[in-house]
Amino acid sequence: MADNVEKLVRECNQSRSKGADFPTIWQTMLKGHSYVSGKPVQDRDEHGPLLSIPLITGRHILFGGSGFRAD
Repeated sequence: MADNVEKLVRECNQSRSKGADFPTIWQTMLKGHSYVSGKPVQDRDEHGPLLSIPLITGRHILFGGSGFRAD
């Protein structure tokens, strides 16, 4: 299952590198994905503000200034 989360993160970052913004990635890739269990929530970490997207695995996909990453 962890590989699937990492794959989803890679795909989101690939879309971002091609010019897609967060709202587009949310609508086209994340919102309907079977691993996503809720809406993005604004949060913050040591690097600054971010969006935290909850997953059914109990993990989160985080989106901040440096892109998407798994938590």
